[in-house]
Amino acid sequence: MDKKLRIGIAGMGNMGKNHTQHLKQIAGVEIAAICDEYIESAKSFCNEKGLMCPVFSDFNEMLNTVTLDAIYICLPPFCQKGQLESAAKKGIAVFIEKPIALNVERGTSMAEAVSSSNVHSQVGYQMRFGLAVRRFRELVESGKAGKLTLFSASYECNSLHSHWWREKDKCGGQVFEQVIHLYDMAQYLMGPVSEVSGHVANLVHSDVEGYTVEDTSVANLVFKSGALGCITGSNCAVKNQWNAKFRIVCENLVADFSDFNHATFTYTNEHTGSIETINGTDDVSMMEDEYFIRVLRGEEKPFATVNDGLSDLKLVSAVVLSSENSGQVVKLSN
Repeated sequence: MDKKLRIGIAGMGNMGKNHTQHLKQIAGVEIAAICDEYIESAKSFCNEKGLMCPVFSDFNEMLNTVTLDAIYICLPPFCQKGQLESAAKKGIAVFIEKPIALNVERGTSMAEAVSSSNVHSQVGYQMRFGLAVRRFRELVESGKAGKLTLFSASYECNSLHSHWWREKDKCGGQVFEQVIHLYDMAQYLMGPVSEVSGHVANLVHSDVEGYTVEDTSVANLVFKSGALGCITGSNCAVKNQWNAKFRIVCENLVADFSDFNHATFTYTNEHTGSIETINGTDDVSMMEDEYFIRVLRGEEKPFATVNDGLSDLKLVSAVVLSSENSGQVVKLSN
């Protein structure tokens, strides 16, 4: 049997706790250390879940004390201050939540650290693992979908979220923190974006104390293939709903995704009128953790890497930059 993989978790908010509980279920994986600034709360969680591992409040102390094969970095964006680079330099593989950073300079530093240390990395883009997304990729790779022509998507919710999420300096904004999942879908399914123009605005939350992020956004995309796209975001929609929908028009079919697991593919070529319905129930969060563990064991190729996270970071940064310049087109190099 392969050696047991020793995993550390940094940040015990919702994402850190979710990953911890997934990893506990995977054979041959040991939660070897946990790090969180609220150390007593983290210890209580460990006691509740029967985790017999040391708990730290200092990230570097954890790295210097415990031998790890991989680290999950589940910190809010404003708390990403070199933890990934420190882990990579020690030869520790890294799983990190999105966005990987609040600016391209930091994201580039992360990608360079992973590359120079030759360690595995993965970003928390769980939508990539959805059944409907996987089926669409099959149709594209087989040639059945034909040429990709148009991507349109919308992310809608209505919530004040946590205090740090409302502050642009801490989360980057809704485009960075939430809609980035759809920007990742765009590049994962359609290929790299070559130029973008966008606008972001705070239209109904300007009177909310401490709310400095946008609540409305729109971006027009031009893909390197020549295909076009549009992505919108809103925090002014239906309360208690988080909807991420997208549509892809191809030469031979139109794909309507109500989410990553559910879609209707309407064929428009010689099989005009033929409809394929995908109704998946996959636990994509569990799947991404299982995949990362298989990567560490050499059973899968790296996927949704930090380089992908950097590419998406460049794209959402360009949307904001375009907005700051009255929607001027920003060209991208990937």
